[in-house]
Parts: sequence; C-alpha cells; structure tokens
Amino acid sequence: MKAAELLNQIQHLSPSNPSDTYNMEIADIACDSREVKPGSLFVAIKGHTVDGHNYINMAMDRGASLIIGEQEVGDTSLPYVRVPDSRKALAQAAKAYYMTNKRSPVLIGITGTNGKTTTSYMLKNIFEQSGHTCSIFGTVSYIVNKQAHESFNSTPDPLTLYKFLAESNDDIAILEVSSHGIKQERVHALEFDHLIFTNLGHDHLDYHHSMEDYFETKASLFEQLKSNGKAVIYTGQDWGKTLASRLRKQGKRVYTADSDISDDIIIDADGQKIIIGSEEISLQLQLPGRHNFHNATFAAFTSYLAGVDWDSIRHTLEAKLHVPGRFEQYEHPSGATVIVDYAHTADALENILSTAHAGGAHRIFHVFGFRGGRDQSKRKAMIETTASYSSLYILTADDLNEVSSSTMEKELQYLQEKYGTESGQVIYDRTEAIKFAWDRAQQGDWIVITGKGHENYQQRYKFAVESDVACIKFFRHFSKHPNKKLIQS
Repeated sequence: MKAAELLNQIQHLSPSNPSDTYNMEIADIACDSREVKPGSLFVAIKGHTVDGHNYINMAMDRGASLIIGEQEVGDTSLPYVRVPDSRKALAQAAKAYYMTNKRSPVLIGITGTNGKTTTSYMLKNIFEQSGHTCSIFGTVSYIVNKQAHESFNSTPDPLTLYKFLAESNDDIAILEVSSHGIKQERVHALEFDHLIFTNLGHDHLDYHHSMEDYFETKASLFEQLKSNGKAVIYTGQDWGKTLASRLRKQGKRVYTADSDISDDIIIDADGQKIIIGSEEISLQLQLPGRHNFHNATFAAFTSYLAGVDWDSIRHTLEAKLHVPGRFEQYEHPSGATVIVDYAHTADALENILSTAHAGGAHRIFHVFGFRGGRDQSKRKAMIETTASYSSLYILTADDLNEVSSSTMEKELQYLQEKYGTESGQVIYDRTEAIKFAWDRAQQGDWIVITGKGHENYQQRYKFAVESDVACIKFFRHFSKHPNKKLIQS
C-alpha cells in the first residue's frame, strides 16, 4: 500500500517531508521495533514501562521506511510523521492497511466488569446453531475461521485485531472489550453494530483511580456505535441507568434490561423467563446462577436484534454450555461439588458463592488469592464477601506479576489478620490450598476455586499441575487410585 493511501486515513498529521512520505510503499506495520522489516511503517508508542520513541533508531536499522510518533525527535534519515496520539494513529493505520476493500463482519462488542466471556460464548453458540459463522476475541482465546489462537489480552492490540478481521470469512465477530482496551485505543476506529453493557463493579482502580473514570472509559465505547447500531444496557445499577439515559439523549437505539416494569427487557431470573412487551420467553438454563441468567438475557436479546428467531435462541441456551474457566463443575469422589471460575471481584464472588448457597451447599470451601501489582482496594470487600458465605475460605497464591512470593505471602497474612474471620486461613501454595479443601469435602459440600479460571499457573507449586482444572483432575485421579503416590514438583 502506498503511504499516501494509508496516511490519508490518519487524522491530524504533521509530516516532516510530505513529498517523500506520500510516495513510498508500505510493506507492513509494526509498533515493536523487533518486528520491523524492510519497508515497514513503525509507530512509536509511549507505554507504561517502555517508550517506543527510544527505539526509532533500531527500527530504522531494521529497514523501516516511515516513522510515526507523538514526540518531537531530532533529524532522522527517514520521514517522520508527528501525531497527537500514536495509539489512535496505529489503529487508524492498521484499519487502512488491513481492511481497505475488505468485507467487515457484523461487529458485536461486550463491555462491563463481569460476564463478558460467558455472554460472548453464549452469543457464539446462538449464532453458530442458527447457521452463521462466528469469530470471537476474548480472554480465553481468539477464534477466527474456526481456528483458535492464543489470547494475550482480552481485547487484542489493533494490529492483531485488524489483521484477523481482514483474514476472517466469518459472518459475525464478537469482541470482549476491556477498559484497558478502550483506554489504550485498541478498538479505536471500529464501528459496532451491537454493543452490550453487562455491569460495572469495583475493579481495575489501580489503572483508572476512580469508579467515575472507569465508568466513563466504558461509556466512551458507545460513541463507536453505528448510526443504526443497537445497545443493550443492564440497568440494575445506577451506572447502567446513567449510560442508557445519556445514549437516548444522543438519539441512539437503546434497550434496557433489568427487573423493573419500565425496562425494555424484563428479567425474571427466579422464574427463568424474560418479558418483552406482552411476550414471555422461557429460558431453562443448565448453567446455574442469577448472573448467568442475566448473561443469557443479554445474549438472547442481542442475537434476536441481529435476526435470530426465538426458538433457535431458546434451544441453544437450554443446551449444555461449556465456557472454559467459567463455572466449570466437577464431582468430588465424596459427592461434593467442585467449581472452578475466573471470578476476581467482590461482585463476581457474590455471584458464584450465592449460587452455591442457593444450590443447597451444606458447606462452602472457597480457595482464592489476589494478583500482585493489581487493584488492592478491592481486597477487603472480597474477603468480607467470602467470609459471609464460606464455612472455610483459604487465601492463597495467584499471579505474582512483579511482586515477590515472600512479599505476597506476607500481604495475605496481613489481609487475613486485618479483615479476615476465624473461618479463614492462609495457605500460600495454591495446590496445597486446594488439597486442604479437597481432603475435607463431604457429600453436599461445595469447593469453589476462583481467580484463575482457564489460565495456567505462572509459578511452580508443590503438586506438578498447570492449572486449577488440572489440579482437580489430578486429585480425582489419585482418589480413584489411592495406592499411587501423589506426584510433587
């Protein structure tokens, strides 16, 4: 692609040498200098820990033909285009490079603190069962043309996203859109046919610093709704009510969902039905929990708006649904129930633990931890939530990130001493914590393991397993073969 074609799609340009810049051929786009090849456009981005402007010389050495950045730089041997926002420029360039003359699928975005992954898989199943092909971009994986690719972020970077969209032959693309993804302009320049707002809870305040900023970031995504696009908004919280009111004042097509008679979609989770006008639609889900019924409602109504008939929607949602790391259920040899879930906020814990309680759990054993270097302000509420439901809760290791294991263990002990109750304790090794609960579970008990879900462990533990699910399968295997010795790292 000629640079002129690409740069014409980028707003607010200040090219240092327009004549040379606009005539060259662009062979590729990179924002990591290590990925630059001859003929690449290199976009310098100032990140949290690394500033791409410091690697412009490396990009030139590797053969870049054009540089875009937002900082003033000295003389370079290549044309340099300065822009106000490198992240936006990267997304605009990626869209121009990969999507020019390409068909865009129907685009559905899901944002909110909890429920994005489950809702996205429900949508995917509905569309595929009704005869459509579907791409999905989310926390678990990126699936395009039925091929699964590793997910590095819930919302991919614009180069990855637009490249996949260009390669896709699928009818529909479903995106989990995180607040980080919005703030970092990963979905900039996308235009959505449908957007879903699931809820807003206390999370990521290490990044956003206030709930107001967190909300406004989520709300800004709806500026990318097409003129004929449709928004489905959960209004069981003031955040959703505010968003719905704002969007309606802007003339956007908004459908509210909650239990109030004034809502467009009335959710009756206890009665397992949704009411739209004079029509009642029964949804007898196999996936338990009020929160999952809400997720199903968002998926059902959005797919209905996209043209799927209710019989097909109902048939799909009432079948068994597997979402990796989301309320994965296993049977303990004693007859106890074991749940593995990604929940990592107080609201999400409330959803999972209340579901266990409503499911008749005799006792609840809850195993969870906190991620190093992440939002510490939610930890107190998470401990208070588990203490209100659990007969026993165990604080344990999660991803350390940049925090040392000794520091994290001390933090867990401190949190237990400050906020915990007698029903809680600290067992730092995650596999030992699970084993502690496993050994005590009896018929009618529930073991709930949260925080990691589908993700693999980032550190080694006593027992040689790679994930919470693998840990459960490991203990089940040795329960069936008691004469075998447990394998330890």
